[in-house]
Amino acid sequence: KLLLIYSCNAFEGGRVYHRLSRVNHTCNPTAVVVEGDSSNDAKNNDVSVLKAACDIAPGDEISISYLGKYLFAGYPIRQRMLRASKHFVCRCARCIVSKEGQQASDESTNGGDLASRVPCPICHPRTGRYLDEDVMFDEDGSNVSYTIPSNGMTAEERSLYCPSCKSTTKVVADGSIKKKKEGMAIKYMCMAEDKVFGHLESSGNGDKKNDTNPDAEREIDQQFLQLATSICGAQHWTTHFLNLSLIEESLASFHATLMAMGQDPDKDAEMMEEMYLEIAEAADGIEQAYTFASSLGLNLDPAHWLFDYTVALARTLVGLGDEKSQKYGATWIQKVEKHAERFENDGMSKVVVALRDAWKRGNTGETEKSSNNTEMMEE
Repeated sequence: KLLLIYSCNAFEGGRVYHRLSRVNHTCNPTAVVVEGDSSNDAKNNDVSVLKAACDIAPGDEISISYLGKYLFAGYPIRQRMLRASKHFVCRCARCIVSKEGQQASDESTNGGDLASRVPCPICHPRTGRYLDEDVMFDEDGSNVSYTIPSNGMTAEERSLYCPSCKSTTKVVADGSIKKKKEGMAIKYMCMAEDKVFGHLESSGNGDKKNDTNPDAEREIDQQFLQLATSICGAQHWTTHFLNLSLIEESLASFHATLMAMGQDPDKDAEMMEEMYLEIAEAADGIEQAYTFASSLGLNLDPAHWLFDYTVALARTLVGLGDEKSQKYGATWIQKVEKHAERFENDGMSKVVVALRDAWKRGNTGETEKSSNNTEMMEE
C-alpha cells in the first residue's frame, strides 16, 4: 500500500510533498509545478513551487497535469500513460466519454478528442489506408473537413463526427462496403497512434538512439512522420509530436554547422543555403504546433509545451549575426517572454531578454545574402 501511495503521488525525481502531492490531476490543468524558485535567494533553489497558469475563481479546485508533453496528445494515450504510471482512469471534463449520439456542435463539452482530429473519410475518401496528398498536407485546415473522434480506448469506441457534413463514421462489422471502408479510417488512425507512441517512448528512453549514425535515426523519424501524416493528416497530435522531434534534431545541428564554416567559401555558401531552408521549415513547424495547441482550448498557454523549441529557434536566428535574423528571432521570443517571466528561473529569463534585445546591440558579419534569406523565411 505504501509503495502504491508513493508511486501515485511522487513527482519527477521521486519527491513526495506533504501538500503539493495532494494536488489532483486533470487533462486541462489550472496550475503548474515549477522546479526551483525564481528568486535570487539561493536557499529557495531546491524547492517545488505551485503556480497558477490561468485565472482561478474562488472555490475552484487547483489542478495540475501528471502527463508532461502528453497533455497535448489524444485521449487513449493520456489514459494509457496515467494508468501505467499513476494507476487511475482520468474522468476529468476533457476525458468525459460521449454517449451514443451525443456528438453535438459544442465541441468543448461533448467529450470529443480535439487532439486527434483526422480528415473526414466521407468528405475525403481515401486511397486504401492513405489520404490524398492535398488532404494530408492541408496545414491551415482551410480546404479539409476534420472529424472529432469520441473519447474511447478502442477503434469501436472512437466514432468520428464531422461538423462539416454532420455525419458520424463508425467501425462496423455489417453494412455496405462503403461504410466498412469509411470505418477502417478509425482503425488506421489507432494503428498509427500506437506505432508513433511506441517510437516516441523508445526514442525518449534512449532504446533506439543511434549516436554513431544520427542520419539513420533522422531517417527513421521521417518515416514515422510520413506514416502519421499520410494516415492522420496535419491536425493530429502524432504529426506535431514527430515534426517537433525532427525540428529538435535540426536545431541541435545548426550550431555545429556554423562552427564548421570558414574553410571553403563555396562550401560555406552551400551549407548556409541549406541551413536557411531548414530554419524556415523549423519555424513553420513550430508555428503549426502553436496553432494546434491553441485549438485545444486548454487553460495552459502553448508556451508551456513549446518554450524550449522557441528559444532554440531564436538562439539559432540570433547566432546568424545579421540584424534581420536577430529581429526575426526577437519576434519568436515575444511568444514566450511572459511565460519566462512567470515560470522560468532567473538564468533562463535573462537568456530570453538577451535574445530579444540582441539586434539592439549591433551585429557583425551581416551579408546581403543572409539578409535576403532571412526575408524569405519571414515570408
